Amino acid sequence: MTPPPRWLLVLPCLWLGACGQSGHTAPTPVAVPPKLTTLDLLAGRPGGPGWVDGALVAAHFAKPWAIASDGQHRLFVADGNTIRAIDTAAAGGGAVTTLAGTYGRLGSADGVGAAAGFNEPSGLAYTAGKLYVADSENDTIRAIDPQSGAVTTIAGAPGQEETVDATGLDARFRVPQGIAAGADGNLYIADTEADIIRKLDLQSGAVTTLAGTAGSSGTADGVGAAASFYGPTAMVIDGAGVLYVLDSLNHSVRRVDTATSAVSTVATFAALPQGIALDGGDVLVALGDVVLGDNRVVRVAADGTVTTLAGSASQPGFVDGTGAAARFDSPAGLWNDGAGTLYVADDANYVVRAVSLAGSPDVRTFAGARSDGYADGVGAAARFSASSQVLAGVAADGESAYLADTGNDVIRQITLASGAVTTLAGAPGQAGRQDGALTAARFDHPQGVALDADARQLYVADTGNRAVRRIDLGAAKVSTLVLTPPPGQTFGGFDAPSGVVLDGGRLYVTDRTNQVVVAVDPRTSEASVLAGQYGVAGTVDGVGTAAAFYAPLGIGADGHGHLFVADSINYTIRRIDVASGTVSTLAGHAGTSGSSDGVGADARLTQPLGIAADTFGDVFVSDLLNDTVRHVDEAGAVTTVLGVTGVAGVRLGPLPAQLSAPTSLALTPAGGLLVVSENALLIAH
Repeated sequence: MTPPPRWLLVLPCLWLGACGQSGHTAPTPVAVPPKLTTLDLLAGRPGGPGWVDGALVAAHFAKPWAIASDGQHRLFVADGNTIRAIDTAAAGGGAVTTLAGTYGRLGSADGVGAAAGFNEPSGLAYTAGKLYVADSENDTIRAIDPQSGAVTTIAGAPGQEETVDATGLDARFRVPQGIAAGADGNLYIADTEADIIRKLDLQSGAVTTLAGTAGSSGTADGVGAAASFYGPTAMVIDGAGVLYVLDSLNHSVRRVDTATSAVSTVATFAALPQGIALDGGDVLVALGDVVLGDNRVVRVAADGTVTTLAGSASQPGFVDGTGAAARFDSPAGLWNDGAGTLYVADDANYVVRAVSLAGSPDVRTFAGARSDGYADGVGAAARFSASSQVLAGVAADGESAYLADTGNDVIRQITLASGAVTTLAGAPGQAGRQDGALTAARFDHPQGVALDADARQLYVADTGNRAVRRIDLGAAKVSTLVLTPPPGQTFGGFDAPSGVVLDGGRLYVTDRTNQVVVAVDPRTSEASVLAGQYGVAGTVDGVGTAAAFYAPLGIGADGHGHLFVADSINYTIRRIDVASGTVSTLAGHAGTSGSSDGVGADARLTQPLGIAADTFGDVFVSDLLNDTVRHVDEAGAVTTVLGVTGVAGVRLGPLPAQLSAPTSLALTPAGGLLVVSENALLIAH
């Protein structure tokens, strides 16, 4: 049994929105974008899964699973394919660094720091100045010097999944997960898929089987080989040499006396146990069950009585609070520091939480960035909410940016000079389709926005309502465009309007599920299909309805009669000549994803989403699953300008900086590039 699959930010394109540039008769001219050099925060607080070292709550974790400590001021976290260190004594209140391994890279090599490779490390133990790792999918036990980051394999062989008692590298394991260091100089290992408990003598390197029989799963208590386990995982050892083992697929805690090999059952749960620690005579267990929704830390008394310490038996989530008011999502590794604090690797929330064991069981976020929510405020004090990790739709004039806050069902206004965020229209968490005064109006998962700065009109692709809405900024009211086809034509309406852009006095809207680009005259509300085959997905270049798209999302305009469309599932950027309706592929190769820069069909993208274009031939594209922003010139040459391919987590500062699944883009008149990523509005300039 391996840990649950890494929860990655790989999102269905069908839930994602896009944005476009604005203008009444043409997009507002902007200065030729200078060479982008720096990524800054404009509003919101970045937070999400990824890999960013730094101050405690600014750092990003991808899959925090197991926790150990050196007993002084450092915690160690098995995080994806890396081992992270949290130094609580670092300047500024604490910091997260990467001790060994590289995010996103599987491997088994020994080496120092980033040169070492891991494959799903899921157990940690510290003793005698060394950190020991159960490197699960490599079927090995590794040792790390916590000062230098040097990694050495001490038992097992990568890729050789067997069960062999032997010495050092001649021993074999079958997905070892739990690990504990005894005062007797031995490491104890839960060899998960072998269903046994092993012992590794750190002096001789000898590996022996302590309890259970390899390949024979069961629930039997007994001594040594007479006992049986079913998927043992995490474990902890007390000062008397007694192991407490999570027998995960038996949903139980087992007690193993290392001196006698006697095994007994302590407690059984309905939910899946994932982490374990001790608190005096009690056993603390993290329950993380996706099916049951049980996401708690519970206390097991010596008589087997189970009580809730913190979290909910039915409601996963992310809430700091006291006891049952707190929320976890797949809590895993536990570590009791012995001074009144229990640390919890809250896996699906990609953070480390701290629970007070003295007095009220208060839960707080200790390390890791998690930031969705709703709040007006200035800069980092503001909060946005992303339905399915989506914030969609941004447009800007010289003073403000306008953002479709998809998960909150509202439209937000952000002052570019100060980062001050206010709610322009709608009410947070109140989806609906009411027209009227700004705060009385209601939206349902709005996505694209486009601004007619001259006429003071903001157009919104109100995706959940299958409608295009208009916000009159002067009159402070919201209305719905009631669309009609021009004489002699038909228009079947929207199914999932996503991206919007204004060009030449007309509004252009992508409909991702109807596979078309629709032209709308905002003065008469006449609407017709400009390009694409209604309801038919494809990859065809051609004129008007002879062309075909596959989930078109972002759309931009250059002010010279050309539209640019992020054809997301075709992995391409399409160009439309408005006068003739001719659709051509500007960059990317239909049906072939990737991340390579190049010209035209030689370039590769992976789910392009947002588009921003200017009057000087520059097109910027948010490449969602590559965690980057790409630049496309008039010849179709693609270059990566922002973010590191495949490395998630917002990191501000000098470019390339880092992004995480960027969604929407917009250019400001001053040449800044607005980027929506991780519940935050960023600006590259």
